[in-house]
This record gives sequence, C-alpha cells and structure tokens, in this order.
Amino acid sequence: MTKCGFAKRTQTVELACAIDTPGVFLGRWDHDQLKCIAPHFLGWEWLTIIRFSLGGYSFMVSPDSGRELGPIERVDSDSPHLKIGEVGTQFGLHRLKKPVFRRFEWVIPGRLARSSAPYYNGEDENINETSIEFLHNYGIKNIISLNSVELPSRQRGWLRAAGISYSCIKAVECTAVTQEKFDQIWNAYDEAGATIVYCGYGDGRTGMAISAIQLFQGRTLDENDFRANSVQCSSQLAALNALSDTING
Repeated sequence: MTKCGFAKRTQTVELACAIDTPGVFLGRWDHDQLKCIAPHFLGWEWLTIIRFSLGGYSFMVSPDSGRELGPIERVDSDSPHLKIGEVGTQFGLHRLKKPVFRRFEWVIPGRLARSSAPYYNGEDENINETSIEFLHNYGIKNIISLNSVELPSRQRGWLRAAGISYSCIKAVECTAVTQEKFDQIWNAYDEAGATIVYCGYGDGRTGMAISAIQLFQGRTLDENDFRANSVQCSSQLAALNALSDTING
C-alpha cells in the first residue's frame, strides 16, 4: 500500500510517497523520467508544489544523492510525458493539458484573435500569471470579452499592470447584442493593439463580435460568412444583417 506524507509551508505544499509493496505513486524512471508508477524508489521522493502569487502552481522534485531540487518539465513540446528538468526551469500545473485559451486562432495575424475564455468552464474565466504570460507570448494588448460576467476588479488590475486593456461587452449566450453594443465592440478594437475576442466556449457571441468588426472594416458579408465565423443563433444573424444594412445604407 502506498503511504503519502503531507507538509505545508509558506506558499509551498510538499507531498511524499513511501511504499510497503513494490511500485510507488510517484518516482524516477530511467534516471530523469518521472512516472506515476515506477519500479525504483530512492528513499523519500518529495514532490513540492509552489503556488504563484497571481495563481497557478509549479512542481519541483526533491534532491536525492546530493542532486539539487529539480523542476518538472515536458520531455519535449509535443509530448504529454514529463521529466525532471534543469534547475531554473518551471512547469506550470495549468500547462499539463490544453492551452489556457482553448481554440485560440488568429483571424488577422498579429492583430485580431479569437478563443474560448481563459480556463473556460461553463461561463467561468480566470486571469492569472499563466494566462497573462500566454497573452504576452502572442503580443496581445487588448481583450474584448462577450462573457455575461465581468472579471473581478483584482484581475482587471493585474491586466492593467501588465499593460493589457480589457473591455467587457456583456452578452447572454445565444442572444444578440444591441446596435449600441456593436459600436462599443468596434470602439474597443479600432485603436487598440493586438486584440483577442472571447465569450465562453468561443463560438456564437465571439463569432458575432468578429463579424461586426469585419463589417465595420468595410467587408461585405452575408449569412454564410457569419456562420463561417461560428455565429449560430437566428437573433445574432438578424442583428448582424441589421448592422450591415446600417453601415452600407
């Protein structure tokens, strides 16, 4: 049976595993490979989870035989497997699975992108150290959210400190926004830097906002184009047709 030890320090949680029978919950495999089940166990292997100040965690593995504390990292960028990396590298717990902004893609390379909400789970979104790093990596300087709930003031403050502007044009799932809110979307985009647009999953409301921006840019779009942008609801299609008539009228 596997035994797990637990200790808590300031901003740090440590987990340790010992065994009475062969096989352990966490251990080394082939020198620096980290496996959930490993046949070799070197004393007490400590897994240290360090909490970042803005949210998120990193994993570190305890020293053995005089080795320094080893951070956990991917074997390579395309592999789901982990290994014990070099000192000085970090591996965010959030990066074990899909990207922070799922379904991310450029609509206009380097200028306009779309995705799901960060850490999308139903209608939730979350801005922390890892999601801000993601935005910086893509040069994103502006967020337009079509979510029905605005970010808390603390998270909006983190974005301001990071030099990223944020506009929440509140919209309920599978409903259209008013023509006034279309103007707000365009104003939030027009003179901003590289912009990402999202709602929840990143389809209907996001597609509606992307279509509105394209109409304001002077593109001629019809319902086939709106649907290609993932607009799904008849009310959203009708609102975009009305916007197109207003712009071209």
